[in-house]
Amino acid sequence: MAIGGLLTLFALGLTAAPVLASTARTAPTPKPLPPVAAPHATTVRLPQVYQVNPLKVNPTVQPNIMIVGQFLTPATKVQVGTRLATTIQVPDANHALIKLPDNLARGTYAIEVTNEAGSVMASDSLVVDSSGDQPSTLTYMLGGGFIAFLVLIMRMARTPGLA
Repeated sequence: MAIGGLLTLFALGLTAAPVLASTARTAPTPKPLPPVAAPHATTVRLPQVYQVNPLKVNPTVQPNIMIVGQFLTPATKVQVGTRLATTIQVPDANHALIKLPDNLARGTYAIEVTNEAGSVMASDSLVVDSSGDQPSTLTYMLGGGFIAFLVLIMRMARTPGLA
């Protein structure tokens, strides 16, 4: 009896094979993807100035200042007093390295920072201490070295065995 059942299943499989082969299977339709939103155009905001460093400079020795703030862009302009800074580097949106205008006289200067959104005045003022009327550090060191050399020569001249 078991063989008769197996033969029946085998015969059923042979008769059903052509029917299953003729039915076309359709591929499942993919779900539509949601539309991709276009990137929002970033709006430039008004610059903010938190710190000016250093506040007191000697332009002949240190002609650069750093501004720390927010929303600083490569198009940022910095005005020291009534004069525009000559070179501005903005490595990121929070820092700007500014080369001071040439020949700044002694005094206190307001700093104005401008980007595409507008202008803002820094709360700190820049103090220009000296515009080059004092000797540089190198000059002092050369003078000290020359004096030390003269003292050495005078000591050697007084040594009895060397004269």
